[in-house]
Amino acid sequence: QHGIEDTAAECKRLGATVHTFVVDCSKREEIYSTADKVKKDVGDVSILVNNAGVITAADLLSTQDHQIEKMFEVNILAHMWTTRAFLPTMMNNNHGHIVTVASAAGHFVTSFMVAYCSSKFAAVGFHKALTEELSTLGMDGIKTTCVCPVFINTGFVKNPSTRLGKVLEPEEVAEALMEGILTNQKMVFVPSNQRIALLIEKLFPERALAVLKKLTDVKFDAVVGQRSTQ
Repeated sequence: QHGIEDTAAECKRLGATVHTFVVDCSKREEIYSTADKVKKDVGDVSILVNNAGVITAADLLSTQDHQIEKMFEVNILAHMWTTRAFLPTMMNNNHGHIVTVASAAGHFVTSFMVAYCSSKFAAVGFHKALTEELSTLGMDGIKTTCVCPVFINTGFVKNPSTRLGKVLEPEEVAEALMEGILTNQKMVFVPSNQRIALLIEKLFPERALAVLKKLTDVKFDAVVGQRSTQ
């Protein structure tokens, strides 16, 4: 609630009308009931931005069962529930925009983020499959955008660093996302050179990729070797 209130205050200073709702995105019933309240109190939603995310940085055996469940509940299942809640009105009007905030970890893997990477690969797959389905159904007025940033300076991951590239500021990602929405881009990489990295991963042999991975030298704080399943 604290974060929502800060954001609402900032938007109001810009002259926007703001409505706020606190929702636990890991709980389907809360999402559906709040969506009903939004429809009643505010009206039709034409842009849905699925931005909620959680992470536990740890090796797989040190990641607790409930932490794995929470990452999937928030990072991908919540996308399903919010989209199912607001998509019917968009389809009735053939108008709207669904935004999936995924991650570079939805395309590239890293150690000590097995569950998180898996959930973000699922988010990227959700975006692609939903885009295809809307096209098949002839809903050309409903647009989709997926944004995939690298590390962002928000404290989401503790002490991130990389030898190539930089840690992003939130404003950079927000600007790239807004540009992507306004120009109906399907996939937004921040920074954009990730497209080249993705092409390299498809074309280069495994040994060359291993060398490049060492050069990148991605680091962050993670729990390793605690072996817990509870």
